[in-house]
Amino acid sequence: MRGRKKLRGIVSVILCFCIINSIMSTVGAYVNLSSWAQSDIKEAEMWGLLPEEFRDSDMQGEISRYEMAQIAVMAYVNLTGIQPYANRTDYFTDTDDVDICVAYEAGIVNGYEDGSFQPDKLLTRQEFFQIVTNLIHSVGVKTQLPPDQDYLEGFADRSSVSSWAQEATQLLVGLGIVTGTPVNSAMYLNPKDHTSRQEAVVMFLRAFKIVDEYQKTNWLTEEDLKELEEAAKEEQASEEAQKLISLALSYVGSSYVFGGTSPNTGFDCSGFTYYIYGQFGYSLNRVADDQAANGTAVEYANLQPGDLILFSNTYSSSDWITHVGIYIGDGKMVHAANTKRGVTVDTITSGYYYNHYAGARRILN
Repeated sequence: MRGRKKLRGIVSVILCFCIINSIMSTVGAYVNLSSWAQSDIKEAEMWGLLPEEFRDSDMQGEISRYEMAQIAVMAYVNLTGIQPYANRTDYFTDTDDVDICVAYEAGIVNGYEDGSFQPDKLLTRQEFFQIVTNLIHSVGVKTQLPPDQDYLEGFADRSSVSSWAQEATQLLVGLGIVTGTPVNSAMYLNPKDHTSRQEAVVMFLRAFKIVDEYQKTNWLTEEDLKELEEAAKEEQASEEAQKLISLALSYVGSSYVFGGTSPNTGFDCSGFTYYIYGQFGYSLNRVADDQAANGTAVEYANLQPGDLILFSNTYSSSDWITHVGIYIGDGKMVHAANTKRGVTVDTITSGYYYNHYAGARRILN
């Protein structure tokens, strides 16, 4: 008996040692991680913003365009709740990587004029500024800085910022995401230099936290919803369409529940459209793919407020309709997005939903 207890004790010690060693290995897995970046890297990891490959990478090494696309997609998933699926993988001549294609569809990254993406090319700081700005815009955050404020005037090398990156650089400096590098008594942006993995992650984390906080506190105020209702009027929506849109917008913030078809239970995407149109006497089929048979087909260029809009491949590779929403005018739709965001408003003129647009149906008479 004593022998068994002793053996159990030895096994317990070994297991504890293995667990502690495993934890320490995980924490210390990043190569050349500077002390000033450790807490931010740990927080980024907690948020799920770091690719697994970074554990074996030199954190002081320069980040590539592919690595940045990976981080951007992870942040996009975290902020929107969308589990994106690439509608196509032939956007670029030199890569069909799914993360890159998803980041492109979401409007976060772009390629070069020759059709390439150059995934292994090292990312410049101003390219990084633009990608972070694209991410902020892709999730619908309003970014309005004072028009008369020049946030770059204090930087000795502001003239080195390319024209295409000026707006993005102004934004990130104005938001405090980019602070610059002090050299003697001057501050520098170093826009055409490369950036290290740890620097990129730290700046990206700042942007992520700003967006996350915005979504919790400022997302679609009463004033915003009134403006959205006015947009339908400006597009000469019928009285019935205006009432339908007003009703749909009144449920912004409602929960997403798979199979839900009412305010009491919450909604899934087709349950939301099924309920809203039903309040006006229109009987839609229950699921998204079947709703594609309701009403009459409408071209994208002829969309009117109140139209049912259809999307494919939003969470799987398929030829059928996987998501639906209601067009409300001004290039936007109201829809039951997912469990993270519930009923909300998104654009269909760019980004992820634009690239997964599959058609529209006119339901209203």
